Amino acid sequence: MSGRTKLTYVESKLFLRDPTAVFFVVALPIMLLAIFDIITTSSTDDAATREAMAAFVPAMAMAMCITMLALNVLPTTLATYREKQILRRMAASPVHPSNLLFAQLFINLVTAVIAATLVLIVGQTAFGTRMPDHIGAFGLAFGLGTCALFAVGLCVAAMAPGSKAATAIGLSLLFPSLFFGGVLLPKEDLPDAVATIGDYTPLGAALESLRNAWDGLMPQTLHLVVLLVTVVVASTVAAKFFRWE
Repeated sequence: MSGRTKLTYVESKLFLRDPTAVFFVVALPIMLLAIFDIITTSSTDDAATREAMAAFVPAMAMAMCITMLALNVLPTTLATYREKQILRRMAASPVHPSNLLFAQLFINLVTAVIAATLVLIVGQTAFGTRMPDHIGAFGLAFGLGTCALFAVGLCVAAMAPGSKAATAIGLSLLFPSLFFGGVLLPKEDLPDAVATIGDYTPLGAALESLRNAWDGLMPQTLHLVVLLVTVVVASTVAAKFFRWE
């Protein structure tokens, strides 16, 4: 077993000991599905509105989980390691701290995939939501959206001097992202100006791309460009400013 594999295994065990991890992977998506199922069931909306909500809710639950992992869990963990000088000590050992960075990215990516799988399976079996009509578009939207949001999370980790700062920066990005990205309210219910701004945010582009996949459509070119630009720019900034100590 290589050093990177061992480190990833150890970090995975530490991750699972954190109750926050279990909440983001299991409780949060199922809770969101249950809440919106109750709201939809008790409402007097017509069939078309119910069908639209059946596509919006699972996409929203996925986007929410990915965003929480990217803007809160990932940067706070890395900033904590820097604050405790774990990264600096690893830089002087045979196991380079870049292996720790890889391990954290891998763990959070697997967590996002598990959350998405739970949304699809539990949503369909327990709450009657439907699967995406375009699987290829779903894979593209999920993969590119996750990469874009994680790249932003790495920027937060690179800029934050410690765990408290990382948490504060992550939260300051989280709530505007949820609002402009169409998570708190579907895009069609937002004012035109807010919806337009949301199209140019990573979360907004990711969520709309996921919703398009549920409707059997490929992501819009604008949203793909926004996500690709976010991946390139945020990754470049994170690589330039990331400090091991």
